[in-house]
Amino acid sequence: MRSRCMSGKFPADIAAYFATLPLPMPTMLTVTAQRPLDLKRQLLVRVSLFALIVLLLGSSVTLLETRYRVRADIQRTGDVIRQLISAEINRNSQPYDRSLRDINVDLGLLEPIGNLLGFCISMTDIYAHVVEQRCFNNRTNPPQSLTALMRVVIGSDAAYHAGIGQYPGIAVGQLAVTPDYASEALQLTTKLGQLLALSILILLLSFFVYRPVRNALAPSQAILETLDRMDRGDLRARMPAFALIELSRISSGFNRLADRLQNTIRNQQRLAHRLLSVREEERQHLARELHDEFGQYLASLNAEAAFARELADEQLPDLRPCADAIARTSSHMMETLQQILHRLRPVGLEEFGLHSSLQQLLAGWNQRCREQTVFTLDVSGDADGMPDDINVSIYRIVQESLTNAIRHGMASAVEVRLQRHDNHLLLTINDNGRQAASRAPTPAMKKSGGFGLLGMEERVLALGGELSFHQNAGSGSSVKVRLPLPAGEEDQA
Repeated sequence: MRSRCMSGKFPADIAAYFATLPLPMPTMLTVTAQRPLDLKRQLLVRVSLFALIVLLLGSSVTLLETRYRVRADIQRTGDVIRQLISAEINRNSQPYDRSLRDINVDLGLLEPIGNLLGFCISMTDIYAHVVEQRCFNNRTNPPQSLTALMRVVIGSDAAYHAGIGQYPGIAVGQLAVTPDYASEALQLTTKLGQLLALSILILLLSFFVYRPVRNALAPSQAILETLDRMDRGDLRARMPAFALIELSRISSGFNRLADRLQNTIRNQQRLAHRLLSVREEERQHLARELHDEFGQYLASLNAEAAFARELADEQLPDLRPCADAIARTSSHMMETLQQILHRLRPVGLEEFGLHSSLQQLLAGWNQRCREQTVFTLDVSGDADGMPDDINVSIYRIVQESLTNAIRHGMASAVEVRLQRHDNHLLLTINDNGRQAASRAPTPAMKKSGGFGLLGMEERVLALGGELSFHQNAGSGSSVKVRLPLPAGEEDQA
């Protein structure tokens, strides 16, 4: 199928000149991939974690401090209370009193100590009967759950036990001093509330810090939008001026680089466009010279061969094979010359327009491949009112894409779709080649056929367009070209 569909390839190619263009090469930097970092989010998260750590650590320290303080104070306080109660018993008792029930003990003297430290006492007589049980706490009782928590924190074994007597050696009862868990729970609640207030204050401080940071990073959205426009090919995108000095320097540097890039690409497009114009002029001139000179010589040679054939029929029969060979050779050379002229300058592109020329091109491919590969054309919009350089470039790109689809893809169906919009032209060439997995644009494909993908890329670059080559998921490939239409040139032939 290749020998049947591929014939008459013109070897001359000027696209190699584009490979020597001094294109700017970006500096290769080794950059370690990093995870995206949202500074505002990180600020809030870290300050919140700090506030939480302060709250948890402060609560732990407060609980430990309360435990060891209460356990140490209860022993010192118990000893003082025992001495005060013993002195009160000795002052109010009779020599023969042996029970606390008979002794009037005024516990009001313990009120100042109870309000300061918070404790509970329990006095029993020598018969283990409870005589007095009291907590010196004038505060509101907290919930039972908080009191139970304090009992766990301080420990139920935190208590002071001692005997109380009328005289040394004579015991009239037992004294038990325990912590006032309710009072300690209220004090702990106050301290934890202060820690919570401190954590909230830290969060409020982070909010006040977050506002300036957010205002300073607000231009990042404008920076991202500018970079996105630049990534989409809008070289006119520029960053605005920023109030922050660092961002203002970045904006100035970026705008200077964008100006240089735009000027460089504009100069390259101008040079590439000039080279393409020179190439087409040379092809047109060469086609004219071949047609005027070679064509006339071949026509004369064919006429001489016809005369020699008639002369051989009349006088020299042995000359007939030579005359026939000359006629066949001249006919083959004329056919080859016509193919070369067609590749140099498409016949009828200027006279009949791009649409008719593409129809003729695909019809020739259908005839050459004899239904082994089916070529279809779909044109929407007016494809005949565009500048000559766009017409020639579209024709050449379609021509080379069809060649690649047959040579590299062995496709059985090729679809060419041309869509003209208000300000741009969209060309799509799809095929169902069976070797799509190995059809990535290689250097051999870029230089194949005297034009190749390199020539296609240079043509699109010269016209300020975009070219993309995609391999389909199943089989086949797709070539997409987007060319901008110059303003005011829509009616130009």
